[in-house]
Formats: sequence, structure tokens, C-alpha cells
Amino acid sequence: MNSERMVMSLLKNLPGFIVRRMAGPPVVIDGNVMDPNIQLLSKMAGTPEPEADIVAMRAGIRKNFQSLDGPHRRGVSKRETHIPGPAGDMLAQVFEPAKTSDRDPAVLFFHQGGMVLMDSETCSSFCTELAAECNAKVISLEYRLCPESKFPAAIDDGMALWDYVQANAASLGIDPHRVAVAGDSAGGMISSVMCQQLRDTEGAVPAAQVLVYPWVAAQIEPEVSGVSCANCFPLTEDTMTFFNAQVFPEDKNIDHAFANPLKNENLSNLPPAIIATAGFDPIRDQGNEYADRLKAAGTQVTHYCFSSLTHSFLTLGNVSKEAQRAGRQLARDLAKIFRTAH
Repeated sequence: MNSERMVMSLLKNLPGFIVRRMAGPPVVIDGNVMDPNIQLLSKMAGTPEPEADIVAMRAGIRKNFQSLDGPHRRGVSKRETHIPGPAGDMLAQVFEPAKTSDRDPAVLFFHQGGMVLMDSETCSSFCTELAAECNAKVISLEYRLCPESKFPAAIDDGMALWDYVQANAASLGIDPHRVAVAGDSAGGMISSVMCQQLRDTEGAVPAAQVLVYPWVAAQIEPEVSGVSCANCFPLTEDTMTFFNAQVFPEDKNIDHAFANPLKNENLSNLPPAIIATAGFDPIRDQGNEYADRLKAAGTQVTHYCFSSLTHSFLTLGNVSKEAQRAGRQLARDLAKIFRTAH
């Protein structure tokens, strides 16, 4: 364990009254009270600022988030693989439970980062939760990032992964009827768009979709949370503006259907959804609205708003017990869906 991870782990396990004293007066927004461990982390980290050098920014954020990510579940193995994609081989991390078979369920996971940052190891802890709780093979994809690749390259990569798994399910030891898609933030956009697109084909569709603090509308609108949480750690209005400038330069494609799954008029006949939003997140309201619209269209929805947590909580399991519990709950909900899928 490196020194940063050790410090975060020690803080996580301090008595609550000590953490609250170190964190200062509670942060309250829209009636939500921030988890004191995350509040302390926010106080220590300060307000993140986008950098002009994207390569350096990626390296720095990757290092920081590695110290924040929670522990891996015991018995879950991880290995690298390469999968054919639209622009060449794609790197992926494969997480497997201790006991596997020739027809396991699978989860195709897409990481956060605004389609600009992060990689296939960003949410490793949560991927091990999915593998352990669902007894599933989890494939976390290193999809192409902007601005080097143009939108919607990441979604094209996600669809290529879906097609690959469906075509090779037998050799991969995967049940093709029990393949879910999951993602957080930008990964939630990828997952939700894939479900909408696959519904409109005559082929297989995901058994479920797990959308965590999903980014489902590219246009930054003056929603309640967009204003009240504009400066919340770790996602701020400035960071979202930076992401949009990389993904949609000069607003090119910002109104594309793939960039706005929330705006799709037809949200019927979609896979069962598990949606989690966070109280301290500028895109909280669009995720909540998407859950409500899916329910209204007749989709089976399990919806949580984890009021004390922030954006990116899947990667804060080494900081916050609440964040760790939230991730495990989502994995358990997906396990229930897999048990009833055919």
C-alpha cells in the first residue's frame, strides 16, 4: 500500500467525531449533508482545476484516484486482454470471480472521466464488487478518448465490445442472454446509448443497465443541482465546461442523439435499470430525471439518490464507508436481476 492510500485508509477508519472535527462545519446543499470523510477529502484536495496539458492532467488524476479507490474483493482475479475495435485493438481489464463456469453472466463496464480522462482501471474496486456479488465476468473497456478521437468514438467502441462478446460468448464462458452494461458518469452515457441503440435492432439486448451518476445530457442547463452543486468536489462547472470543449469543440455534435440519451422521446422497452445519483453532484438532476422518465415509459427501475455522496463516489471507497456500501448495494441489485434473467 502506498503512502497516499495508507493515509486515506486511516482517515476512513477514524472515529466519526474526529473526522467531523477535522472536516469542519457540515456542508449542506439542497437539504443534503455531505459525508464527513468526503468533506475532509475535499478540504484537503481543494478545487481541481483543468490543465492545458491533457496528457499531464490524465497522469496526475490517475495517480490521485488510485489512492482513493476502495479495496478489491478477495478471490477476484484481474487480467488484461485485447479486443478488436473500430480503430484497432482495444485494451480491457477482465475481472473474474473465484468460481467460474462456461455460462457466467457478464458486465461490460465503461469508466467515468468526461470521455477525456481515466482508463480501464479507474473503477477497479467496483468492478471486483460486480464480479464477486454477481459471480460474473466483468470487462472494463479502455475506450478511445477525446480530443484525440472524435465523438462518438467511445460509443462505437462500446458497441464493438458488445458485438465481440455476443459473437464469442461460448469461448469466453459467458451466457449471451445475461450480459449487462454498466458505467459511471460518461460511462453512464455510453451504457444508456447502447441500450437505446440495441433496442432498435433485431439482435440481443442487455439484461440490465447500471447507470451511476450518469451524464445523459451534454448541454449544460441551469438545473437546480447544476447551480447549487456547481463548485462541489470533484466535478465542478468549470470541469464540465472543459470536458465539453474537448468532446464537442465549438459545440460540434453537442446536440447529437448519442450525446443526449435523456432527450430521446422513446424510452420504452429498455432493459431493467439500476440508477444511482449523488446529492453533491451538478448532474444529479439529469440522472434523477432519466430515472423518472424510464419509469414513466414502463421500464423497471431501481433508483437511489445517495444524498451524502458526491460525483465519482465509486472511486472513493478508500475514503468513505458510505461510498463503499453504495457500490456494493448496486452490485447486489444487479445480481438479483441476473438471477431472474433467461
